[in-house]
Amino acid sequence: MSTPSGEKQNWRQRLQNKYRLVIMHDKTFEVETSVKLSMLNLIVLGSTLLVVMGVLVYTVIAVTPLKNYVSGYSEVSTTRQLLENSEIADSLMREMEARDAYLDIITRTLKGELDTVVNKPDSAAIPQEQLNIDTISDIDRALRQQVEQEDLFNLTGADPRQTGKENFRALYFFPPVKGTVTSSFDPSQGHYGTDIVAKEGTPIKTCLDGTVVDSYWSVESGNVIVIQHSYGLISMYKHNSQVLRKAGSPVRAGDVIAIIGNTGELSSGPHLHFELWHNKVAIDAEELIIFN
Repeated sequence: MSTPSGEKQNWRQRLQNKYRLVIMHDKTFEVETSVKLSMLNLIVLGSTLLVVMGVLVYTVIAVTPLKNYVSGYSEVSTTRQLLENSEIADSLMREMEARDAYLDIITRTLKGELDTVVNKPDSAAIPQEQLNIDTISDIDRALRQQVEQEDLFNLTGADPRQTGKENFRALYFFPPVKGTVTSSFDPSQGHYGTDIVAKEGTPIKTCLDGTVVDSYWSVESGNVIVIQHSYGLISMYKHNSQVLRKAGSPVRAGDVIAIIGNTGELSSGPHLHFELWHNKVAIDAEELIIFN
């Protein structure tokens, strides 16, 4: 009767038994070659081949587009891409909503629907006994000094709100840029502004005190900045290479607000397209500003 230890020795012996693999000629029976092998050699060789094949298959799938055909991998990649696209879409949506709000302000202003003039209280509503023309408070004195400083820029003292756009010449308009006028104001041709050519990198300045109501980019006009001034005036500066002020920023006449550029499909070289509007009516800026 065989013992377990004997069976184990027989199993090990079988693994180590040598066998000869002979390759003979089919007709002459001449021995071409022979290989001496054991069962252990075959097991080691087969295991090695399986490991090598596994590594090769994994490498090919991991570094080539074949991984997209592996079940489960494409789903994770697609989900990650969808989340990134969703975040980008949300960001663009917020920017579009903000842009639409700014454009709505400009549209309402040009149509005259937005009141930009602050109504002053009627002095007749103040009781006569409270008025003392001989006493000037510190606040009144400061306000009078401010008005006197502003009147230095008013050549005739006329109020453009009351006398019409022809008397805007009474205001001092700071030239947005100094250069050569290549295309003048011509509403009949749909050209509601003035084109001024200057050196690349020239700073663009605001023509009057005001507030930036919009700063955006469009396909036709490139980088655009729009400024609301007193008396219902709006100035627009187009084709800038860079805009330096954001919507809501207050500006003073002569402040640098942009850099001249060549952006937008309607631009054929570095220049400024400058527009001046009053109560939704375009004004010829060359009648008010000396550009060269």
